[in-house]
Amino acid sequence: MGDVYMKWFKNGKIYLKNNKFAESMIVKDNRILKIGDDHTLSFAFTEGEMIDLEGKTVIPGLIDSHLHFLMTAEFLSLLPITGVSSMKELIERCRDYIVEKKMCKEEILYSEGWNHTLFTDEKRMPNRRDLDQASMTVPIVLVRVDRHVMSLNTAALRYFNITKESKVEGGGAILKDEQGEPTGILTERALDLVKAHLPNVTSEEKKRLLKETMSLANRFGITSMHTNDAKDESIEETLALYSELEDEQALTVRFYQQIWFNDGKYLPEFLTRGFSFRKGTDWNRIGPIKFFIDGTLGSRTAALREPYSDEQSTKGIMTKSEETLTNEVKLAVDNGFQVITHGIGDQGIETILNAYDSALGELSNTLRLGINHMQITGLDLIDRVAEKDYLTYVQPVFLEDDLPILYDRVGPERAETSYLFNTMKKKGIHQSFSSDAPVVSFNPFDSIQCAVTRNRLTDPMSDPFLPEEAMTIYDAIDAYTFEGAYASFDEDKKGRIKEGYLADFAILNQDIFTTDPSKIKHTTIQSTYVNGKRVYSEEMV
Repeated sequence: MGDVYMKWFKNGKIYLKNNKFAESMIVKDNRILKIGDDHTLSFAFTEGEMIDLEGKTVIPGLIDSHLHFLMTAEFLSLLPITGVSSMKELIERCRDYIVEKKMCKEEILYSEGWNHTLFTDEKRMPNRRDLDQASMTVPIVLVRVDRHVMSLNTAALRYFNITKESKVEGGGAILKDEQGEPTGILTERALDLVKAHLPNVTSEEKKRLLKETMSLANRFGITSMHTNDAKDESIEETLALYSELEDEQALTVRFYQQIWFNDGKYLPEFLTRGFSFRKGTDWNRIGPIKFFIDGTLGSRTAALREPYSDEQSTKGIMTKSEETLTNEVKLAVDNGFQVITHGIGDQGIETILNAYDSALGELSNTLRLGINHMQITGLDLIDRVAEKDYLTYVQPVFLEDDLPILYDRVGPERAETSYLFNTMKKKGIHQSFSSDAPVVSFNPFDSIQCAVTRNRLTDPMSDPFLPEEAMTIYDAIDAYTFEGAYASFDEDKKGRIKEGYLADFAILNQDIFTTDPSKIKHTTIQSTYVNGKRVYSEEMV
């Protein structure tokens, strides 16, 4: 479709805000010019292209407020192990892949996505003895679905020189057997012992993968993403990929860059190298500084105030002290940066709140500091978030993997004050939805269905988990559109279909507002528009 002066979208159901719709809209260049009914807008339309929506539903372009887009692009090219249902199947997939690809000892089999809580034979993490059954010569490196645990075979331990004497800087561990030898399981910062030495992918190959994955995102109606790729020593290299794609006019998704510091030692240098908050364009902009404080529920590394109910010997892992986090947050805030911090367990979340309160002092939260995940909460923590107007970034689709283990991990009392999406909404907390891909697919309709039904996608008709925490379809759509825009200070230009706003929107193949909630996940996209141009349609597939 070539460029036209105006595009008139008529005879549709165009979502504006809570239970309010329009029939028609006119797009001029990259902005929404007029919204109204067909008759009224017929007088405003002078020339251009007329598109009959044939009654279809239109929503604002979807905004994923936290994921790892480059990692997702690379992940989609790996041996698929997401959804593997047994240890036996995992081993067999690795063995078959090595044979099929004729891999040798100089090559590394690297993949991501296993989840031992789904295993039907042995619900434990794979260790080197397990993976040795796939190969004793080819190094095998497999990362858990949450990206906080890694499993290696013996060949990989040798390749990366991980021994009983190896040390881990910061939170994390090399798990060891009774003889003190590495079991092949690494947690948290110990993963860096491997990641720092994995073969590099060329920048041209990364850009190719990014373009392919942007097309997939557009196919899901996604028009903006807050991506968490630029990290520590590779920040400039990673940001350059997106800048080059923008210069090549190859971006079909808008990016808000979350700058990731696993190691705080890189932060002062970053702040002196000319990077400033929100520097960039509507296509590609520097966003918040991102920190971590704990791990994940599935791997029992999320930091809890009391021990895990199914493992009384641990409260999880704090990746840094409260003092260190406070100093890092204060440094970021003093340099005018927004901050987002990963916090899943209640101890981790409490530590983040303490650090934010200390860093801000008497200042209000004008920089929109936020907490990513906000899962095992407690009402006291939610009240503190609401009181200071901190943002939250949540992933309702995590209910898919977490519900089968939640009560075992934390017990009923803590479980029933967790994943309180509707409570946070009612308390006025700004809550944006995201996927955290490649932890899960970035298909937004999966998260929307989980938020509305409070059920797993694979068991949509079971009794819902805390049904009073179900969100309305309107609030769920807003959390994936307006709230994502708010989190990037863009609520005055996107996240709504509104006159003067950027023409980013998606035309759906079913009415998501009236369909059976258990069928929301089946929603598909007829067309996606970004900046007034069609970047995806069914005809393109």
